[in-house]
Amino acid sequence: MSRLKLALTLVIVAGVGVAAFAGWNAWELRRPAGTAAPDRSRYSRTGPDREVMLPLTIEAADVRRLALLEFAPDSDPTYLGLEPQFIDRGHEQGYRIIAYRHDGWVDFYDDLALAPNPDEQSKVTGKGLLHYRHRDLGGPILERDDEGRATIEFAFTDVEGRAIRGHIREHSTKRSVPLNLLAPVGMSAVEPDSFPLIMLYDFDFLRLGDSDLEVSIDGRAVQLADFPVPLPVQGQRRSFAKYSVDTDILAVFPTSHDLVQRLRTTGDVHRDGEVSYLFAGDALERILVRDTEIVFAPALDVRTAGSGRFTITTYPEHGVVAGPYAVSADGAVSRLELSIDEVEVPRQRGLLYRFIVNESSTFGTWPKAYRYHATIDQATGAIDAQWTNTRPGGK
Repeated sequence: MSRLKLALTLVIVAGVGVAAFAGWNAWELRRPAGTAAPDRSRYSRTGPDREVMLPLTIEAADVRRLALLEFAPDSDPTYLGLEPQFIDRGHEQGYRIIAYRHDGWVDFYDDLALAPNPDEQSKVTGKGLLHYRHRDLGGPILERDDEGRATIEFAFTDVEGRAIRGHIREHSTKRSVPLNLLAPVGMSAVEPDSFPLIMLYDFDFLRLGDSDLEVSIDGRAVQLADFPVPLPVQGQRRSFAKYSVDTDILAVFPTSHDLVQRLRTTGDVHRDGEVSYLFAGDALERILVRDTEIVFAPALDVRTAGSGRFTITTYPEHGVVAGPYAVSADGAVSRLELSIDEVEVPRQRGLLYRFIVNESSTFGTWPKAYRYHATIDQATGAIDAQWTNTRPGGK
């Protein structure tokens, strides 16, 4: 084959490949969302009311929207970035800003619309909470309009007396298809007190172009971090600043309790607010909260030695975290251990997002560093439980 024919052949093949990729990518971006859902009818299962032991619990957080504004390197001597949050507690609504420090701690700034909580803790973010302040956040806003344009506004004074302001407005009306993400917030935790299952739905990177992306500290502009891949996403240039207007944050198996709960079921079920616990006999079979279900196979009974697996699934197609559990019993003392060895990240749309978010990337590997261990005195109900992160910071 002549060089000219070879070159023409390569051009044609490349053209066909690009066209095929573009067609596939276009389909992926418009693919209908999944419809799988947990079988909620299980949680109406009848059975005798009885007293059971509840060794593991779930706590649902009240954060409903958030943004992650990471600073470019060396932009500020104190903070690495800011995380505005919208909090809905039913009886009150307001904003919080988490400020991530270079020294590994975080500072919390709560809006005056929220009741102050000086005993607040945060053990799934780096070293934990250093400073808590109840402050005027300057009429904060975190929302997205019907055209898909984000607005983020805040203004407050930090612990060093510096005026910090944020003014972010997208102006583009081009279509943007967001991600679903299991956020690696707990990756940096040194002493976690739960497994942080933080699902971010409709998670998107802020668009550049005509957008206003302004953050300042004492009147000095702070540059936000650049998108790590110097390529347009869905035909639009992006910042690494990102947001979600639909978050679901769960503390899985928190270790803050000193006693195992002994409770009475209604049939096979115990309900605690948004959380439903399903029992098979005396053993814990399933937990359902919002769109997330945890299944123990076989059902978990901490009174007797045994082993199995637990699977955490967030529906409809927002990821799976799973691993083995084991119970050993020595007289009246039981020991429960869990670990994570399987992660299925939420399915992404578009090649670039799949390149960033997959089972081999940080998003699919950080949960595997988490281990749970508990010692339970069956006679007194005393429990001593710990989560450990074997690779804080993802190291």
